Parts: sequence; C-alpha cells; structure tokens
Amino acid sequence: MPFDDEDPIPTGSTLAAISNSSGDGEDAPSLEDTLGDETQDFRLFASLFDKRQAAASGRGALRRGEKDFEPHGTRAQDSALEASRGAMRDVLSYTRSHRPRDRTRGWYFPEKWANVPVIEEREGEKGAGLWARERVVAVEDEIRGPLGQNTGRVVTGIEGYKMTPGWLKTWLLPEEALYLVERGSLDLWWPARGIEDVFPVKKEGEDGSSDAEGRVFEEHELGIPLSLQAAYALLIGEDGERGKVSLEKYQVYANLRRTGYKIMRATKMPLPPTKASQTLWQWLFSLFQGESHNNLPSYGPLVRPGLYRSYNPIFTQLALIPRHQPTPAPQLYQEPQEPFRIHFHVWKSSTSFPKTKPPSPDFRIAVADARTSSVPTLEELTALLETCTPWDPPKLPASKKEGEKGGVGPMYQRLKHAWHNAVVAIVDGGLISYIRFGEMAFGEERLYEKVGSGGRGAKGKRGGRPGRGGRGGRGGGAGRGRGR
Repeated sequence: MPFDDEDPIPTGSTLAAISNSSGDGEDAPSLEDTLGDETQDFRLFASLFDKRQAAASGRGALRRGEKDFEPHGTRAQDSALEASRGAMRDVLSYTRSHRPRDRTRGWYFPEKWANVPVIEEREGEKGAGLWARERVVAVEDEIRGPLGQNTGRVVTGIEGYKMTPGWLKTWLLPEEALYLVERGSLDLWWPARGIEDVFPVKKEGEDGSSDAEGRVFEEHELGIPLSLQAAYALLIGEDGERGKVSLEKYQVYANLRRTGYKIMRATKMPLPPTKASQTLWQWLFSLFQGESHNNLPSYGPLVRPGLYRSYNPIFTQLALIPRHQPTPAPQLYQEPQEPFRIHFHVWKSSTSFPKTKPPSPDFRIAVADARTSSVPTLEELTALLETCTPWDPPKLPASKKEGEKGGVGPMYQRLKHAWHNAVVAIVDGGLISYIRFGEMAFGEERLYEKVGSGGRGAKGKRGGRPGRGGRGGRGGGAGRGRGR
C-alpha cells in the first residue's frame, strides 16, 4: 500500500517543541500525548492487505489496541500474541512497489556539472540555492505533488551548457535523491550508456532515446535499477565531498522532511558592515574615561557611605565591568568553523513559496556529530550567531513603547527570544537532539530599576512600592526600612 511520509506527524523531539518554546510555533502535540501507553495491533494492519476484508470491516487506517503488561498464562493471550507476531512478520515482509502513475525515474550522472565554477551563493540573490556542482541525479519527469515544491532545481543560466544533454531537466542534490529513494518515490538507475543517449537533445517531432544513427534503445540497454543500499553507497560521503552528503546531515534532513518541514541547503547570509574596532590605546583611554564618567573614588569602598532611598545609585556605583550589548553589526567578522555553521534553512509546513525565491527561513540549523565534536566554545558560538544568523531583536508588547520600563514578564520574553538565534542538531549514532542557542543581553535588563524601587516618590511620599520580602517603610528601599 502507498505511504505518504510528507504529511506532518506529531513529534516531541523535533523543531515543533522548539517553535513552541519561542512562542510562535505551530500547535503540535507531543509523542507522549498522542500515543500514551497504546501499542500497535498489527493484525488490524495486516487486514488492510486484503481489500475485501478491509472493505467489510470498514477500517481504512491503523488502529491501536490495549496492551497487556503482565502475562496471565491463558491460551487466549498466547494465541493473540502469536497471531500479532505473525501479522507483524507479514507486514514487515511486504514488498513496497511504485504505482505506475507516481513512478519517477532518476539517473545518476555525477560528472554533468563537475566543471561548473564554484560560485558563492548568498541568501536573497538571484539564483541562490542552485548548488549546480552538487546535483548528481537527473529525473525524467517533473516531480509532482508536495514533494516537488522544494525538491530539485532546473539548472539554467550556466554558460556553455545550453542545449546539452540533460539541459532543462530537474536535478537533485544527494540528500534529496536519497530521501525520495528511501520513501519509495524515486526509482534510481545506474546508466549503462552516456548521458547523451539517456537524455538526448531532441529535435522537433522526435520521441524516445536514440543514438546518432537514430536507433531507439530499450530500457535494459540504458541502465539498471539500484537498490536502497546502492543509493546509500553512492550518495553518502564525507563533508566537503562533491556530490555527496554526510550521514549525519542526511539523517537531520530526512527527519525534518518526514516531520513535515520544508528544508533546503543554506546559503550565506549578507552581512552588514563591521563596526570599527578599537586600538589598544583607545581601549586604555576608554577605561580612564569610564572612571571619570562614573566618578569612582580612588580609594575606599565602591559604594560611598550615605543614606540611599533607591537601589539605582547603589547599582550604578557597582557597575564596573562593561555589559554586553547586542548590535546588528559584529565587532569583527569571524569565519565560522565546522561543524558550527549553518547547513540547512527550514520553514514550517504552512509556509508556501517558490523554491527559486524562498523567503527568510523560520529556523537556521547547524549539524554536529556528537562523537567527533565537543561543546562549542564562546568564539565558535559568536561566529555562528553573528555571521550566520540575521539580526532579530525581540519585539516589545503592543502595550509597551520603546524606552518604557517593562515588567518581569516581558523581560523573560525578550531574553527567551534573544537577538540572534540558531539551532544546532546534535546527532549521536542516529539519535537527533535539537538545541537552540541565542545571543542574549542580561546586563541590559536592570531589575533594580523595575522592582524594589523604594524611598520617596515623585510627590514626596514615603515608602514607595512595597517589595515581596518586605514593605517600604521608614527610609524605604535600601535605607533603614524594616522587613517582615
């Protein structure tokens, strides 16, 4: 029976949980909420192979039965268990086949675009995301349905390749071709003849594959079909190997596609101009200027003795270390290093766009192998966030204006949203974990200005606003107020 892996399925370990944590994700129930303690009853699934039995029972989908946690030694239970095991063996031994109307054949020609010059493709530019040198599989017919919306590209506009064999055909990246083969939507073939025989440049009125003498080839003369194991051997390789994809990156790609997300290879992001970096002397003079600006004492305690009716002057005197302030332009461009660089752009399933002009992605994902990499350093995270992700500051609530003091709730929302965001997919032997990293500004959230402000108010009233652990009384705030 046909399966459609392109439909979104609920999952608790993929980006649905990440998007929900950021406050703008799709509603996706977790795996535990969906399945609970239920198990699959393969006897009902096996009955779907018999159309008459399925039509008589009225079951058109897989149902789940109750699970017996403890054996009770009855023949009925043993018979039911043996029947379920037999049905499971029958289901797993079923051979999946292509339906004639959905059959798409692809040919493996890795050298077609090998001589195309390397072009640095940038996000938002015309022709971005083509990756012509990496496309190694050509399909005979256009991929129909949801699969073709963001899969494959027609390679055009390259000088010297117009009207050559394979021109105006849809070419697939290795992860795209392997995913289609794995889900049963592509029949991958190994060519026995050259691309000029498989994809001849047809003249008007010609049909079929023929050589220079006009002889039409039979299907078995052009090549042989490949198994899934052979497809893995041809398309899986090392990072940086042309026409191949690493196993970890493919596992992340296939996992997101099966979950319903749209995913494409990432292109470089256009970066704003850098800020002028300070010289050593400028940095030293800025330290002395900071002392005179803060009017720091040359000796004695940092907080000058006195009567304080507010926390503001106290924390102002304690502010010695410069705070981190996120800026759109980084201080210094740092080239991101593998594996902490963006590899995939991901969109939610509800986002519709042409694959030649994709919008800004919802997620930017880097892929790291847990067994060959370690925890990223601060320099690696800085390069990943500042040079690979766009400036995306948190938005204030509608009731707050720029510069207006916000409460504790909006503060946590701003810190959770962050100013730069990236997702790192950690692959550990096939087990994928998604971790979200963000550039935050804890130093910009001055709690002492928002809570605990005691002392005299603007109209000279004593006490101010009472705090949670005490009440603003005589002296208020940090003065001689008494607590409960």
